[in-house]
Amino acid sequence: MKIAIITITKDSQDLASKILENLAEDPTITGVDIFHKNVKKTLQSVFSKYDCIIGIMASGIMVRNICGLLESKLEDPAVLVMDDAGKHVISLLSGHFGGANEITKKIAEITCADPVITTATDVHGKLGIDSLAKKYYLDIKNQGGIKSINSALVRDEFPELFVPLRLSFISDDPQVKSSYNLVESGENNLKVLFEDTEIILKPKKFVVGVGARRDISKQKVEGAITSAMSTLKLPVARIDVISTGEMKRNEKGIIEAVSEFNMPLEIVPLDKLKNFNYDGYSKSSFVKKKFGIYGVCEPVALIAAGKNSRLVLKKTSFNGVTISIAVVSNG
Repeated sequence: MKIAIITITKDSQDLASKILENLAEDPTITGVDIFHKNVKKTLQSVFSKYDCIIGIMASGIMVRNICGLLESKLEDPAVLVMDDAGKHVISLLSGHFGGANEITKKIAEITCADPVITTATDVHGKLGIDSLAKKYYLDIKNQGGIKSINSALVRDEFPELFVPLRLSFISDDPQVKSSYNLVESGENNLKVLFEDTEIILKPKKFVVGVGARRDISKQKVEGAITSAMSTLKLPVARIDVISTGEMKRNEKGIIEAVSEFNMPLEIVPLDKLKNFNYDGYSKSSFVKKKFGIYGVCEPVALIAAGKNSRLVLKKTSFNGVTISIAVVSNG
């Protein structure tokens, strides 16, 4: 998640700096930029370029300035507002699919503020269909039915959720169990049915990129991948592909770990890595000197995920293994 923080007062600047400092160590946050004043102009500039916008200002200022920028609940970024005394942080827009509710809780923990979440499914303890899609990286193919499904959940009715065997771990999710009637499915996609409403949820391509020291053990690679997935609160079974660079194609520990997980391994050619261009990925002078490229795990994840992919876990080191995770923006 890439975050823009907009401030107005000196107190809000201080609060933004505290948030930035804390989020710098969060591997799920790929970047944080702070903008001061010029709210309308700044919002016009950042609205389509960032995953989340935090306005440390009165909610009325934010509301008046985003009205003309809104597209849809599946396209708009998460928008939060926070008072400059740091007492309350409010999930204002895109609470579910945009992730505003979750980042609201994270910011509240950092600043010791009270999180304010008003989405009906959340306050009734249900997992909305768009929250389900966000949590497990699924594309919603027919968004017109979201309101109908979520309204049924709030009324304590139970839509049917057809879960593919490959994604059976979703059926073990306590929130899913308390929100849906679960049905095993032989299809590739998830499906939700309620009365005349049907929604298809297509899993996005989910790729783990791996870099490692020479002669790394299988156990360390397995542990690194498992730990990285735990950071995203996901099981290893959600992975579609594990990728690494050509220079690691014969690394026994990586090969054995991927085989143990019973997943495909994609080897990214060195020339593709040399020609790779992506703003904001981590660059290593050591890797550049040794292999002629600036990095391994982030580029291989993004290349293997394909066009329009983005990082959901930036380069993170685990005992000699570096892991990053990319997902294609459109399934």
